[in-house]
Amino acid sequence: MSSETASRSAARRLPLAGGLALVLAAALTACGKQGPPQPPFRSVPATTKDLTARQQGSQILLGFGYPQTTASGTALGGITSVELWEATRPAAGDRIEPVDARLFTSVAKLRLKLEGPDLASATAGDRLTIALPLPAAQAGAPLPASYFAVRTLGKEGDSSEYSNIVSLLPKAPPPAPERVVVTARANGVLVEWSAVESATAGYNVYRRDAASRTSGQPVYQAAATERSWLDATAQFGQSYIYSVTSVAQREPILESPVTSEREVRYQDRFPPDSPKELVALAEPKQVRLVWRASDAADVAGYLVYRRSGDQGAFQKITAQPLPTPEHIDADVAPGRSYTYRVIAVDQAGNESEPSTEARATIP
Repeated sequence: MSSETASRSAARRLPLAGGLALVLAAALTACGKQGPPQPPFRSVPATTKDLTARQQGSQILLGFGYPQTTASGTALGGITSVELWEATRPAAGDRIEPVDARLFTSVAKLRLKLEGPDLASATAGDRLTIALPLPAAQAGAPLPASYFAVRTLGKEGDSSEYSNIVSLLPKAPPPAPERVVVTARANGVLVEWSAVESATAGYNVYRRDAASRTSGQPVYQAAATERSWLDATAQFGQSYIYSVTSVAQREPILESPVTSEREVRYQDRFPPDSPKELVALAEPKQVRLVWRASDAADVAGYLVYRRSGDQGAFQKITAQPLPTPEHIDADVAPGRSYTYRVIAVDQAGNESEPSTEARATIP
């Protein structure tokens, strides 16, 4: 065979070889051939950005929201531990100099690591609170400024980035109010406290459920001139524990320790207001009664009492509380006189004082 014939034969075979290669590649893909192994999913908690620090008495309280998502935005499913990192530096008088994040990470030391029961104890609802004692003061030397950040670790041990950095300069706290009184009222729980001269920034009122370990954020920030606060959000049937601290400064918070807590079982023992403006209208064979409803928000209904003639005791003539402020008494006799009064009943069964009396004579 000549060289020219061989060249033409090879040229005819090339397209066939290329087509076969494509068919083989497609077949391999169709058979589900896997690529290189992928790295396992990493459960890295999202970076904490709401870390706060305040001084309460001789403690430093650090708080932040419990991590809910990963750094990529997916559900986290919990954490296994929290690392608290701290750096210190001399304070410039009463001022706290800012610290660069890179400098902080290069000099910060691990102050503590919360895990297991300690982590559970620090968790209340959707927040974590870490309590630290103030550093011991050296004779004649002021306490240094402290800088804090936290890192949280997911279930696989993956650590978040450092949180926002918060700073605190420890100072002598003001004394706590000597007297705190809690009184249950129909419209809420009244909290009263005695004045503290050094509470120039006011007072913080705290409330927690009796089953909770910590109070969290204050429920009310009072001015320096205030001595009481009515907790109108208290719910009947709940047990609450209240405390009050005096505040020397608001930013950052410098407040007294909690030296006394007052517990109250808030039960509805308060009768509603009496119905007003009772009118008895005599009609043939009946008496129509109308009155102005009680102002209490939890009124369940009204009970009607009647006395026949001028003597004797009032008798209840409605077996169940009436839902509306009106009633027709058809159990009457012509020529007789009847005197009526009405009582309001609330959801807890408390009864009001009787209304003013109204009299009617049947024609």
